[in-house]
Amino acid sequence: MSNKLPKIALGISIIWVIAQIVLIVYFWGYPQKDDAGAYISRALRCFSNGEWYLMMEDVYSTYIVTPGLINFLILQLRIFGTVNFNAILNLFLNIAMLLEVYYLGKKFFSERIGLISVIIFCLLYSNLFIVLGANTENSFLFLCLSALCLVLSGKWKYVIVAALLFALANWIRPLAIIYIFASIVYFFITKAKFYNYIALIIPYIFVLFIIGTVTEKKIGYFVYQSTTSGYNLLMTAHNNADGYVNHSIYEEGNIGFIENGNSVTFAEKDSIWKIRSFKWIKEYPVRFMTLYLKKMLIVYSTDTWSNSSHWGVNSGLLSGLINDASKFSIESLVNIIKRGASSIPYYVTMAFFFYALWINRSKIHNVKLIFFVIFITGNIITCIFPAITRYKYPFIFVIIIYAAWGIDTLLLARERK
Repeated sequence: MSNKLPKIALGISIIWVIAQIVLIVYFWGYPQKDDAGAYISRALRCFSNGEWYLMMEDVYSTYIVTPGLINFLILQLRIFGTVNFNAILNLFLNIAMLLEVYYLGKKFFSERIGLISVIIFCLLYSNLFIVLGANTENSFLFLCLSALCLVLSGKWKYVIVAALLFALANWIRPLAIIYIFASIVYFFITKAKFYNYIALIIPYIFVLFIIGTVTEKKIGYFVYQSTTSGYNLLMTAHNNADGYVNHSIYEEGNIGFIENGNSVTFAEKDSIWKIRSFKWIKEYPVRFMTLYLKKMLIVYSTDTWSNSSHWGVNSGLLSGLINDASKFSIESLVNIIKRGASSIPYYVTMAFFFYALWINRSKIHNVKLIFFVIFITGNIITCIFPAITRYKYPFIFVIIIYAAWGIDTLLLARERK
């Protein structure tokens, strides 16, 4: 088996790449929906005005969202005149991440675990269709994984580059902090020199400061990342909250509505929503924590999020069972079955992930711990806010590598027999 594994991994990888190319060709120019469509809309608006995001008119918008990605889309518009090429760029990012997952699995576990990780990565449904969407996931995880690989090299010059990549990732999605924290844990475990901490933190803060300063000169506000925390938090901090995304609470008469909102800045809106959220959480802490646990189930319920346009919804199996059951039809039943069937490789992966955590629990105390740190801190931060299934993607590689570790542990046990 071990002798054939490299060929199997290579063969599956080639098929995986070809399948993505077929998807890109078939869906070329396909209209983007949901968040991706909103990002493209903002990019087109800025491009038509000859500007970068943010513009002055964004001061009174609902919130500032993923400025790094939107500016990346604007850059594509300036080079290609279209954002359709984003799918091709996503393909290259996906291939790079596949190699990085192999590198991490091989470096911190074994070559066989690295190869098994490659196979799992290719078999996950979301990792196939993700090339099509102009969402934050691909670019964010590519920057973070690349930076993490540089940090783990142990060379301070590479750590500086990693810090710059982490800052760019944070500009896309404000979750880079979990990777910064994991890198610090790694330095502590390996007893790294103090200058490694400096090489990581100072350039990171410096880039964020530059981004914020440039934005402040342009619109009068120091913005270096998305400002969606208040908006998102309120969706899970009110009497009718169920853990899911619910934009209807911002309609007139509901908890999120702000009178004369068009004349209120994004910063003021964010502050108002945070005040309302904290007030509710303070009054109902137990209910908020109960929702917290439910959101974890929602996030990990299925793996079909990257193809929401195919299902017609951007929901997981759990929400599908709840929502579709209330308006039962043959079509809704078929959709639920499709989501579940498409997620079978993911469910098997999750089973091996938990198996690895249990069977190798006594071995997660050295450098392998940093992967678990990313997983734990990522979930803690993510599940503060309303949940959708794609929110697990920034740390899906941890699940993949640990699952490969579990499979390898099982194979070793059989080989000893």
